[in-house]
Amino acid sequence: MNKKEVFKLAKGFRGRAKNCIRIARERVEKALQYSYRDRRNKKRDMRSLWIERINAGTRVHGVNYGNFMHGLVKENIQLNRKVLSELSMHEPYSFKALVDVSRTAFPGNKNLPSAPKKEGLSILL
Repeated sequence: MNKKEVFKLAKGFRGRAKNCIRIARERVEKALQYSYRDRRNKKRDMRSLWIERINAGTRVHGVNYGNFMHGLVKENIQLNRKVLSELSMHEPYSFKALVDVSRTAFPGNKNLPSAPKKEGLSILL
């Protein structure tokens, strides 16, 4: 990259990293490495966020995430995790219907309690 391109990419950096070409070139190269890496990590982070949201939604209905997903696979319901997490947050009745379908498809779902366990100091007292 020539000097003009490096300074254009270094805009917003602090100190000499924005106006000294030698330091700016190093910082821009490192920033490009970070951006390449984090484009892949973002996908990983979003998937784990979706799984957490689905798990929270299913535990309200007394089913854990693994059994819920297994029941959906057995019923051949092909919704991805992004859609399921959106349903659990914004459409609770539709999500409950999916939980019920999953519960009937997989017998392991019926053994769990219908309400989440209480945790905290009340157990110790």
